Amino acid sequence: MKKHALALAVIGACGLVPQAFAHELAFSKKDNIKVEVPGEAATWCKPEVELTITRPAWDNPDMLSGLLNKLPFVFAKDCSTAKVSWKAVDGKGALYASGAGNASNLGLMNLAAAPAASTAPAPQQTETPAPSSAPAPAEAPAPAATPAPAEAPAPAVAAAPTPAAKPEPAAVPTPAPAPEPAPAPAVAPKAAGAAVTAAPTSDYGRSVVLKNSKLMQITDAAGCKWVLNSTIISEGDTLTFGTTPAMPCPASGFGAGNFEKISWKAEGTYRGNDWNRIYVHPSALMFSKRYEAAVKDKSVSYLTAEADQVALLVGEIPDRNMKVYLAFARPTYGAVGPFLADPYYVGVTPDDAFALDPAKYKETALQAFDLIKNASPSTTDVADLLIVKDLSAISNRIWGNDDQKIVRNRIGMGRQGLYFDVRNGTNWAQQREKQRVREARNRQQQLAWEHTRVLERYQQLQERMGEFKGRETEALAQMAGIKVRFPSPLQQQDPTSSQNVTPMMVHVTGKKGEFYTVDYPGEGRLLAEQQYPEGWYVAQVANATPYYPLEDGRAIPTYRAYSAGEPKACEQERCADRVSYGAVLAKEFPNAGIDSNWTPEVSQQFVNDWKNASAQVQ
Repeated sequence: MKKHALALAVIGACGLVPQAFAHELAFSKKDNIKVEVPGEAATWCKPEVELTITRPAWDNPDMLSGLLNKLPFVFAKDCSTAKVSWKAVDGKGALYASGAGNASNLGLMNLAAAPAASTAPAPQQTETPAPSSAPAPAEAPAPAATPAPAEAPAPAVAAAPTPAAKPEPAAVPTPAPAPEPAPAPAVAPKAAGAAVTAAPTSDYGRSVVLKNSKLMQITDAAGCKWVLNSTIISEGDTLTFGTTPAMPCPASGFGAGNFEKISWKAEGTYRGNDWNRIYVHPSALMFSKRYEAAVKDKSVSYLTAEADQVALLVGEIPDRNMKVYLAFARPTYGAVGPFLADPYYVGVTPDDAFALDPAKYKETALQAFDLIKNASPSTTDVADLLIVKDLSAISNRIWGNDDQKIVRNRIGMGRQGLYFDVRNGTNWAQQREKQRVREARNRQQQLAWEHTRVLERYQQLQERMGEFKGRETEALAQMAGIKVRFPSPLQQQDPTSSQNVTPMMVHVTGKKGEFYTVDYPGEGRLLAEQQYPEGWYVAQVANATPYYPLEDGRAIPTYRAYSAGEPKACEQERCADRVSYGAVLAKEFPNAGIDSNWTPEVSQQFVNDWKNASAQVQ
């Protein structure tokens, strides 16, 4: 039984009781699990050990995972250098899971193929045609389970890749005493959470544009307004502005439409420019004419402070709480002109959990691109995809603060079809998660080290308690910084002692005049504004003895109590419920998170958690 001493301490926590046979390492009566290893009591430890873990039926991989985390402590005692392979089987010998590792880490759990129940045939009614004895009405469509193309949603709605394409299954006719006419086919409703194309606002986002301090309005000779960069002219300059062809001003009062050329010049200077083939958006921003189809039915949602990047809303994906935008950038040097460069794609969502799972990351990116492809077919080339928590993050999409960024990658239609690879690009969410895990692990390591010291100090305190037999509570109180004795008469008469407030254990026995009488830590008085019924207290007090006259030629120890609220009496004599090892250790180890309810098991758990986490990482 010597080899089972550690197994009893560690595996016992999960209900495993070591047995007397060496080849049977452990057995759980509660969970009906048996752990076996070939060999005899003195020979089972070999360079390579094969474990067999048996249970009549496995229905929960967490149970097996928990066991695998505990078994390394068995090997650490008697077989710490072995290579270990293991398998978990049911009562019939069928393999449930397997794995391989070493004595300190039994490796990953690889589940076997799904049980036969998972391959059971589908319900027969979905495959069996309706009996000929049950005639169907002529108007009932035959392929009811497959939606016809004519029943697809309107072009303004882009369906999600997989969920939206899966219609509700239609009921197949079954024999009935009296045949009932099948209902007429109905158009399948739009799937919940499907991508939705956004409709433009009434001003196409012009209000967003006009708020920008980097832009200014000018009025041409025909009285039509235009928005240009405010740096193109200086104070006192005269600006000439013209368009080809000349077009009447829209009802909004702002120029809009297609122009072969837009010209401006600051008279008497070399500053001026001609912009060819320009589309002026209803928001008053200018774009290259080749992007007219992409932007004309979309509203400006955001314009950076430097007016160098603009985002136009494409639509949203409700089930992902995501909005999707087309974004354009332009250089800021010199006179800022129209947006001429290719757009990039932006997704905005407050939830970055998808970026931690490659499969969900890919699914989210493809769903966002599908929305762009359906709503803006002319802009599907490979371009940057930037997913952020807030739209303002596009102002520093290349450099700057990354707190609001989630991922940046490349996506689009290339020569060989759709291009996207989750392994490329930058995943800020994953970087933040790794940092969080590192910090949590460092904190766990720090706490384990701290609580190791706590346990060592606790052992020292227990050994010292032998010196205070019968006075353990007073000894612990003193160690916790609580006074259990009055100072000497000379110290009590020192006026400077009244400047310090310290905790003191007192026993209130009654009230006499304005004072509460106490008999512990000695005969004395307590002065307080709050009520102190008879009982034991740990009170914050300051010496007030020098300020009260002598009685019968001697000073009466007098203390003033301070309390933030109503004082609460201790539940046990000499405040044994408040004075504990936890109170002492909390004072000595303020960063360990210890309170008066501390027990050695609390600290031991921190140490064990760190050991288990380290074993899993290895």
